[in-house]
Amino acid sequence: MEIRHSSMQKLDSFYIRKPEDGHHHLSKTQMHPARATVHCFFFLTDGEVVVDVGVDNYVIRKNECIIIPAGQIFTIKSYEKCKGYMGGFHNDFLLAGVVGNNFLKRFDFLSMWGNYKISLSHEEADYVVAIFQRLFVEFHNAINDNDVIRSYLITLLFEINRIYKKTFVRKLNSAEKITNRFKEILFDNPQKKMTVSEYASLLYITPNHLNKTIKNTTGKAPSEWILESVVTEAKILLYQTNLTVSEISANVGILDQSYFSRIFKKHEGISPVEFRKMIEKS
Repeated sequence: MEIRHSSMQKLDSFYIRKPEDGHHHLSKTQMHPARATVHCFFFLTDGEVVVDVGVDNYVIRKNECIIIPAGQIFTIKSYEKCKGYMGGFHNDFLLAGVVGNNFLKRFDFLSMWGNYKISLSHEEADYVVAIFQRLFVEFHNAINDNDVIRSYLITLLFEINRIYKKTFVRKLNSAEKITNRFKEILFDNPQKKMTVSEYASLLYITPNHLNKTIKNTTGKAPSEWILESVVTEAKILLYQTNLTVSEISANVGILDQSYFSRIFKKHEGISPVEFRKMIEKS
């Protein structure tokens, strides 16, 4: 997601726009991986967005919302004939002079390991659209008031949180808690490649227990999650930096460049060098 916008000159830690407006409209556009410094959101009143968040895939349609936490890796796979609202906000904007540092902990959907897609009923969507519309109008006014925008943003988060809790919040069993904690550690340390045994040690369980738990709850072994996170991080570095393949290999915790290249090609079908060339041509 391109997070810069002309209106960002007025307010550099919150933005909102309509995907259907002018040059913001895209159709069947393949994007490259990104890691935003802000919490990003899509809410659709029509159309469809396909997005990978971490290593999970989501399809967002009418009356559905996705909120991607700051720091999380995501890729917009397709973005077709969309209407609604998209944007993002920085923690500093939300917290500035209004609430304490623990405020964000109220919103489970801002967790790095949460379920990012939220479906709304027609009635819930009507409430949320009204707030989005007011945010949009206030943000694009020639003279806007940060406190007013912040107040509506907080209201929006509480509305979404109420829907999220009704849908997802329940008491997790032991396996789900282990899986969530594993994902949290994995995505909190994208540049640090650890072994299954090291992750198990951090979770105070045996490697065998971790393997069985993650495989049963996600359908994939921990080693698959680890390699996928490494490749995704490498794709971001290939796209967003001028680091050499050797430097990127070291950055993702693999000192053997040839081994790194083999892993990357097995996962993506092309080598890191070919991936970068493809980016340069796009």
